[in-house]
Amino acid sequence: MLSSDLKQFRSEAHEFLLGQKKPLPTPAIARCLFGARRHEMPETQVVVRALLKADPRFVETHDHCWTVMGSSILQQNLDDATYAIVDLETTGSVIGVDEIIEIGMVIMQGNEIIDRFETLVWSDRTIPPWVARLTGINNRDLEGAPTFSDVAETVATMLDGNIFVAHDIRFDLPFLSWEFARRGVVRPAVTGLCTLELSRQLWPDLASRSLSELARHFDVAHDNPHRAGDDAEATAAVLQTALKDVKAMGLTDLGDLFRVEQFHKLKVVGSEVPAKRAAES
Repeated sequence: MLSSDLKQFRSEAHEFLLGQKKPLPTPAIARCLFGARRHEMPETQVVVRALLKADPRFVETHDHCWTVMGSSILQQNLDDATYAIVDLETTGSVIGVDEIIEIGMVIMQGNEIIDRFETLVWSDRTIPPWVARLTGINNRDLEGAPTFSDVAETVATMLDGNIFVAHDIRFDLPFLSWEFARRGVVRPAVTGLCTLELSRQLWPDLASRSLSELARHFDVAHDNPHRAGDDAEATAAVLQTALKDVKAMGLTDLGDLFRVEQFHKLKVVGSEVPAKRAAES
């Protein structure tokens, strides 16, 4: 592939992503660049990822989607952005087989919690003993609880347009997306942020980054681990701590959260803002 071709592909991808309302997965970008017949080919997606990773204008979010510097998505000020912090309890970890049995959500604007949502969710799938021991939830507890269909629109509305935050986004966001899809609910437009990944970049010296350990380290209340509401509250508190530390580094917008590692490496005490400028130059 000629260098002129690579430059053209990057230019097309940049223009395409600049006008999007949410970050897009690699297959969507491959479809734009290579057409509907080739976008799902593994080698095509490998090429697209390599193209984007090699260009600092492109930013990969924590749910492995892509946007670009200069997009309205990443220009959100951290003090103004709205975060939907989500935790799920499920009957297991296999998407398409296991089901959600509890949802916890905390809505945070800037650093202030403005709304909460918590509910058990009906499932006729037998809750395995290990899940019951871990969560304290059994099938009797779900009697009379709403189905996911009953709460899907409420959840989607609370998520739409906000920054989707989970401690392990690889679990919570795919489960929710699958539940939305099988019920014909349009997946809301979100930007994915993972406090587990953020903690790796922001606090590299911590021995453990489990939610319970982060809560203990930062003296965050977490009395009922593995219950969705309590885990969402603890994740929100960890995020508040992360945002405080990020702002102390002189970082100000959402794009900074996805590049915090490079800023962290450049950080010099008393010279945080110049460090940001150096990273952007």
